[in-house]
Amino acid sequence: MREGLIRAVEKAELAVASSVGIVSDEALEPTIELLKSIRARMSYPEDVLVVALAGGTGSGKSSLFNALVGEELVEVGGVRPTTSEPAASIPESGGSSFDGFLDHIGVHERHSHEGPSLCLLDLPDTDSVEVAHRHRVDQVLPVVDAVVWVTDPEKYRDARLHHDYLEPLSEHSERFVVVLNQMDRLDPDELGAVLADLGEALEADGISREVILAISASPPVGPPVGIEELVDRLESMSKGRDVVAAKLVSDLAMTTRTLASGAGRALDFDARAGAALDEATEELGNHDPDGAATSLTAFLDEIAVEVGGPTRQQIARIAAEVPAHVTRIDSELRSHDGRRRWFRRLRRPTFDHDTARAKLNVAVIRPARSVLAKRAVALASIADLAVEVESLSTELAR
Repeated sequence: MREGLIRAVEKAELAVASSVGIVSDEALEPTIELLKSIRARMSYPEDVLVVALAGGTGSGKSSLFNALVGEELVEVGGVRPTTSEPAASIPESGGSSFDGFLDHIGVHERHSHEGPSLCLLDLPDTDSVEVAHRHRVDQVLPVVDAVVWVTDPEKYRDARLHHDYLEPLSEHSERFVVVLNQMDRLDPDELGAVLADLGEALEADGISREVILAISASPPVGPPVGIEELVDRLESMSKGRDVVAAKLVSDLAMTTRTLASGAGRALDFDARAGAALDEATEELGNHDPDGAATSLTAFLDEIAVEVGGPTRQQIARIAAEVPAHVTRIDSELRSHDGRRRWFRRLRRPTFDHDTARAKLNVAVIRPARSVLAKRAVALASIADLAVEVESLSTELAR
């Protein structure tokens, strides 16, 4: 699988490079960042799962972070919610192998632990009033292997959590654990009712209630509750590696879709260009240069709309020059035809269709074909990537 992923990433990078000037910069920039994240993710040990702890204010993410590693690494309460920076804790055995990845996603507060084989990220609050906090969450979530969504008996129905995160990301729910923290605040009947209600809310989001786990990361008395079961769930993901591989394949599939959408569909350019040339040539032969220009311009306008993106502008510029080209070619043909009539003393004017068609092809069709040739290379690269990603998806499904 790893060799296939490396091959797919290389093809994705080639497809991105081929798409420069074809796909808009707005679409390419996040795709390039995603590929950098994939590269960074593949550089550290495969047996370590990167897990983000995400949730709203007061849900107990930092307490859970400390409970998972078995020591007080980050402050809890009213201190850390004021910062927009996430914190990380790395297995001691990982050494510096995570530096590149953490540098890439901008996590500078780093610790190490002797606990589970998990790289833990304690994220800012998803419901923070600070926009920068939410942006940091949105930046990190797409590049992690798994997410523990931390909520509590008061905020488990929070609209922002469900509408902004869980529902839009439901297709990745195999990487989720939804933790109901602070279960110690509820008696058994209340706990059962809350868990049932949370399950209904998740199912409405398109997520199975099987991902729910009730815990108490920092109970008033005694040790944390439910931490071992949470670690077992996460480590089972890590040991199988299917979750990590599926995440990387999913990211590559997203790259493919973004590039394919930005580049547009393939065109039957040559056949359509031939028909447009025939029509324009016939119109020139009928002393209708305006009609010839209109036919070629309409053809290029259709192509421009279909290709979209930066290529559309290039084709549009070629289309704008068509009337001048047609006028010039018509003048050249009529002048040449007049000289031939004088020498041959012909009564009827003649029209060289082959020459007219060749001149229109050189002036109008060839520049458009040249512009579209680069797009064709990009489409071929994207198609090659799509085949590779489909192969990986099939392998994962076995």
